[in-house]
Order: sequence, then structure tokens, then C-alpha cells
Amino acid sequence: MLELGAQGPALHTSCGRAAVEAGLDLVVGVRGNAEHLAAAACSSGVSALFLADAEAAGKWMSENLRKGDLVLLKGSRGVKLEQALSIYLDHKSN
Repeated sequence: MLELGAQGPALHTSCGRAAVEAGLDLVVGVRGNAEHLAAAACSSGVSALFLADAEAAGKWMSENLRKGDLVLLKGSRGVKLEQALSIYLDHKSN
């Protein structure tokens, strides 16, 4: 969602609120405007955190995800969130 320009912060905030309405247990924002997403979820009562980049997200996933967890990875191509999945899968295969 890097391509959203000046509307990016407000739209990320709206997504954070929508995550709360959807009943998610945890919201993790990765890089840039995703900080607004995590902050909105947190201020609305859902556990949330913000990570600096895809590498940090992959490490966090490797250390925190457990069998049965359901994860949605969504990010702008510029965030390269697929790297987080690669890091997680590499860690799990070792």
C-alpha cells in the first residue's frame, strides 16, 4: 500500500480498525505506514506491534507462530513481505 500517497496513513488506520471489527487476535504492521495500522488496532483494544522490515517480521514469525495459527500476509510489493515468509519457512525446515 506504499502507492497510496498522502492518503496512506488514514487508509492504514482504517485497516487497523477493520482488523478489530473482524475479531483478529493480533495485528502486526511491517514498515512504513503499517505503523498506523498497528497503532489503530492497539488503540481499539487488539494486541498489535510494529516491525521495521520484512526481515524482522520473518524472525518474529519464526519465534512466535505456533501450530494452528492462521496468518494473513499482506503488503505492498515495496515492503517485500514475501521475504518474511521465506525466512519463516527456512527456519522451520531446519
